[in-house]
Amino acid sequence: MSILRRLHLNLRTTTRRRRLATASAALRQDTTVWTPAPLSEVEHAAESLFHIAIDVSDAPDHAASHTLAGQYLQLRLPDALKPSFLAIASPPKLAAARGVFEFLVKSVAGSTAEALCALKRGDVVELSQVMGNGFNIDRIHPPKNFGTVLVFATGSGISPIRSLIESGFDAAKRSDVRLYYGARNLQRMAYQVSSVVSFVSLMEGKLKLLSIRACFNNNVLLCYRIGLKIGNLPV
Repeated sequence: MSILRRLHLNLRTTTRRRRLATASAALRQDTTVWTPAPLSEVEHAAESLFHIAIDVSDAPDHAASHTLAGQYLQLRLPDALKPSFLAIASPPKLAAARGVFEFLVKSVAGSTAEALCALKRGDVVELSQVMGNGFNIDRIHPPKNFGTVLVFATGSGISPIRSLIESGFDAAKRSDVRLYYGARNLQRMAYQVSSVVSFVSLMEGKLKLLSIRACFNNNVLLCYRIGLKIGNLPV
């Protein structure tokens, strides 16, 4: 077989595979079930960060699909080119009791997230099914065998951690449980006491601020004690 003929066949095979891959991707996208739901809250949480709540009370099966902290979903808008993946910041019990999903969304220029943060209460978005395995808390049980638990988050990555803390993992039964939360500066740190949604109100006294440190080119690191057991910890 000549080299030119071989190259021609390889090109045809490659083109056919690309078409099949594109068709397969389109088919997978078409199987996504989208549920319309209105926004119930859009609040500024920190610089470039927004606290967003979505009412899913008219879709009880959708609300019930949120079973573990650390899960996420896709959100799309009518005029957006592609959906945005968002970690659910609220605990599953909130969806079960009130039919609400809460998110901490970073507004990035030109993204679906930016368009979402510009919406108002009552505007309708579309949600995919809840996805992901979430945090496997069974791996740190029983508490007496896993007394020290360190949790780390930066920026909007605090979203699934908030869900974890509110869901609970027997922090009060452990000897040393701490949250290290970092951000570029305090203005970019969500869930502070001064913000619309604060850790103090969200966690119902489950957190105690131990220290604030400047580090990594003046970025800010906060250390919280989880569980409020008596005693001071070195930080």
